[in-house]
Amino acid sequence: MSRARGQALIAALLLVTVLAAGALLANGDLRAHAEALAHARSLEALAQARSALIGYAISYEERHPGEGYGFLPCPDSGNDGSTPIGACGARGVAAIGRLPWRTLGLPDLRDGWGECLWYAVAGSAKHNPKPLTLNWDSPGQFELLTASADRLPVAAPDGRAIAVVFAPGRALDGQVRPPGRPFGCSGSDSAPADLAQYLDESYPPGATGPVQITQAALRPGEESAANDLTAWLGTDDVFDALRQRHDHAAYVDALIDRAAAALSARLNSGGEDWLAIHAARTGSLAIGMLPAAEALGIPAGERMQIDLWRDQMRFAACPDGDTCITVSRNDPPLVEHCRAALAFGGERQRSGPARQDRVTPAQRAELTQFFEGINATNLITGEPAFAGTARFATPDRDQPATADVIRCLP
Repeated sequence: MSRARGQALIAALLLVTVLAAGALLANGDLRAHAEALAHARSLEALAQARSALIGYAISYEERHPGEGYGFLPCPDSGNDGSTPIGACGARGVAAIGRLPWRTLGLPDLRDGWGECLWYAVAGSAKHNPKPLTLNWDSPGQFELLTASADRLPVAAPDGRAIAVVFAPGRALDGQVRPPGRPFGCSGSDSAPADLAQYLDESYPPGATGPVQITQAALRPGEESAANDLTAWLGTDDVFDALRQRHDHAAYVDALIDRAAAALSARLNSGGEDWLAIHAARTGSLAIGMLPAAEALGIPAGERMQIDLWRDQMRFAACPDGDTCITVSRNDPPLVEHCRAALAFGGERQRSGPARQDRVTPAQRAELTQFFEGINATNLITGEPAFAGTARFATPDRDQPATADVIRCLP
């Protein structure tokens, strides 16, 4: 859904540019016509790059087993079209360089002026070093603005993009670009050294906070102090695309299964001492966030996938180990009796009176932003009763899967 909106925005810009080119040609303005066509070629290249980034993110686990989905490549820093070996900065910081077109399986994309594309990725989504958490609530880092400083729409929980692709356009006054090489992009083998010669702004290479990026106005034939064209993607673009995979629901459900099995084993072996460390007594229950995979005793090679999603999970346990918790099911109607329950919040509700926001630390501390009905209430009060589906499912792949999943640990 959000992927379609992003493609529609680029298509709309492309249509405006082509129509403008036709009007300019009719008026005999050949220079402006040529610029309009260059804009159109840039937008086509940007659309290709954006689509490839989404494809990379939603197939990451297939290329890197055990690491999960949603990661984006580090930029090309050496002007060879590939993501470099090793890290691109510290954990949590943004990285910027050229688009790694070889890594993405793309041809050598160029904008309408023959320049290679540039690319920035947020610290919350880059593949090396990986963030500690990556799921449908992960924040973005890039604020997209129009030339008049209005915010552009980004499909993300916080309205910020996790990746931006740049078509740098022709050199502006003060920019000196090395001549083109026989093969590959112009410029040196150092993206940081070349950055100011290609992009309009001096973007920080290791930003930890929000970064503002301005989209140039599409006015062919008119001189401008900025000419970068951009395409971007937000967290929702990636996870809405993942939801379209036929195996996505089973993948998430298997994560919940592994977490539930590990939690059950820890409750068996650790007893009240382990519970006292990882949960707080609330009402008649001990309640806490799912502990880190290491604390659950999960083998090292299997921890990453669980940790990426554990902020979506809370558990409640009967302190004395009896089966004091009831879990109600609707399909078919039944009641299970459990000594502990693992609750998985599902995707946030994005609109309406029940809208959920999980952006700020204060919002993420509110259980009502993750769970609905008696689940939110009783996780707050400690009442030993919950209700929800036993399995994660995506009944409508075009809509967020918001239903609470409740696993009963007998």
